[in-house]
Amino acid sequence: MEPLSRSRILGRVLVLVILIGLAGGALFALKKWENKRDGGNATEEVTLQEEKKMIRYKNQWYELRDNIETVLVIGLDKFSSQVERNSYNNDQRADFMLLLMVDKDNKIINAIHINRDTMAEIQVLGVAGQVVDTTHAQLALSYNYGSGGHDSCRNTVKAVSTYLYDLPIDYYVSVTMDAVSELNDLVEGVTITVMDDFSALYPEMVQGAEVTLTGEQALSYVRARTSLEDKTNMHRMERQRQYINALYNKIKQYAASSDDFALEVMTQLSAHMITNYSVSSLQQLSKYLMDFELLPVSAIEGEATAGEEFMEFYPDEDALKEMLVNTFYIPSEEKNSAESPS
Repeated sequence: MEPLSRSRILGRVLVLVILIGLAGGALFALKKWENKRDGGNATEEVTLQEEKKMIRYKNQWYELRDNIETVLVIGLDKFSSQVERNSYNNDQRADFMLLLMVDKDNKIINAIHINRDTMAEIQVLGVAGQVVDTTHAQLALSYNYGSGGHDSCRNTVKAVSTYLYDLPIDYYVSVTMDAVSELNDLVEGVTITVMDDFSALYPEMVQGAEVTLTGEQALSYVRARTSLEDKTNMHRMERQRQYINALYNKIKQYAASSDDFALEVMTQLSAHMITNYSVSSLQQLSKYLMDFELLPVSAIEGEATAGEEFMEFYPDEDALKEMLVNTFYIPSEEKNSAESPS
């Protein structure tokens, strides 16, 4: 079987990692998880806006596509054991963000990889969860505000939506770092050719060596950057894509050979996941992911610079608008006709 490209692997696997257990027997495990999550409260449902969202670009009006679903996948920089979701002393960050758009009419899925270092306007929340201010900071910091639970997810969604010119985002799914090592070990290790020198941490992981990673090594490989020669987030993303490519192939092998594998995966991940999806909606999304075509992941163009305290990423605003228009919108014939000279 011909391997998929790295860009297609990135979007497909990161979502598959979260949702692969939604079929068959795994649904039972999810229902138990839904009953106990968020203190047993009813599932948070999404109310879609009635008024059509529009954006103006190059003297033309564009309206949001019909029959689409948007979901922000958030990867956190903490382990579940480090998280206190009822405390406002929350120091979690959104280390990874992937925005998915499910186009139900055309049966395709678009994915946009969002740089955690992107400088944007984010809401500052008080101890009661109310908005008390806004600040200009890395998107990753938007998760810091709130209790580390659903309110932090919503704050991250708001920050990303604002950054993307108020693009509506329907759902969110966040997972802690535990997922990387646990999935790696469930497939009995993932083999890669080491892109950087990790020998200070693991002697066998010299640059260029072929290594089957343990769970601990896998997390270091996709997470580390400050201890390496190339410390940039962009280079770390390259390693993540390489690892995910190999992980995807192992997951497919195990899922094809074991009817219980999906249940095992979901049982592991449910303890590390927060989402406003209901179980039935997640099940439906999993069908879309299996049946629809996943297009290559889009990267937002821009420039990464060293700020006073940390790295800062600034998008090319024109390129960003063009990407949004091409992905989420269609020309508004009614609005443009109304403004055209008679």
